[in-house]
Formats: sequence, C-alpha cells, structure tokens
Amino acid sequence: MDVDTAIRERRTIGVFSGQDVAAELVEELIDAARWAPNHKHTEPWRFHVVSGSAREEMANAILSAGGKFAKDPRGKLLRSPLFIAVTQQAVLDDPVRDQEDYAAVCCAVQNMMLAATARGLATKWSTGALAEHPAAKRWLGIGPDDRIVAYLYLGYPPETMRSLTAERRPAEVVWRS
Repeated sequence: MDVDTAIRERRTIGVFSGQDVAAELVEELIDAARWAPNHKHTEPWRFHVVSGSAREEMANAILSAGGKFAKDPRGKLLRSPLFIAVTQQAVLDDPVRDQEDYAAVCCAVQNMMLAATARGLATKWSTGALAEHPAAKRWLGIGPDDRIVAYLYLGYPPETMRSLTAERRPAEVVWRS
C-alpha cells in the first residue's frame, strides 16, 4: 500500500480480533516510528510493548494504586492482543526542546499507525487518565515527569468489520506571498 492510500484508509478502530500480532510486525512498526522527524536528532521516543498477561498485571497495578476512572482500565488495557506505550522522557530544563520532543513522539506514533494500516492491522491511539496515572508510569519504569504520549492498541480488525469511510472537510489554507 502506498503512503497516500495508508493516510486515507487509516481509521481509529477500537475493536480487535483475538488474532495475535507477530513480533516481527511489531518490530517493523517500531522501525517505521524511529524515522519520524526529531529536532537535533534527540530520538526522544521509548516503546514499551505490553502483551499477554502483562496487560492484566499493569491493570492490576493501576487499580491497586487507586484513582478515579470513568471506566475500569482493564477494559482498555485488554481490548487488543497487545499495546505499545510510547513514552517521552521529560526535558525539565528546556521547555522548547520538551515541546519539540513531544511533537516528534507524536509523529513517531503516526508513522506506526500508517505502517500498521499498510500491513492490514487496526490501531487505536489513546491517552486520558491512564496516560497520567502515576502507577502506570511506575509500572512502565518511567519517571513521574515523563509522558505516556500514546497507548497504541494494536491488532487485527474483526472479520465482520466493514470498511470504514470518512469524509473530511476541506483544509483551511491561507496563502501569503
């Protein structure tokens, strides 16, 4: 699939079949991510692949630490055969670099999503309360000021999932010359 097609066909899909995703495919997605633009070549992303019983372990660690959730985090963390927590180490002494690094990690996640679409995989990028929860950060082994930029849920769409189409409004473009 060419990049233009992947861009237009990528959709957020939160329902997955139970089919496992091969480790080699996950590695290919992570390889695509590392080619994202990043100012000063900081390569600020870290990838935490969580699958199998580790998903339940993380959910239990979060639940045992307490906190308010609209829904049981187990539902999110177990929705796909695996997820990749994509994180960024905070740059506390340089807010400009911190913002540039955050943008770079977001670009890396988009690269992963497009690469997944090209391989017939479904993805869902999620943040919310789970991305801010101190127990989630501890379980992943990142610092309290670091960011969980994405929980990228990954898997195959169910056989019954019909092709999704979406319209987008025209871009607002301002040309000045």
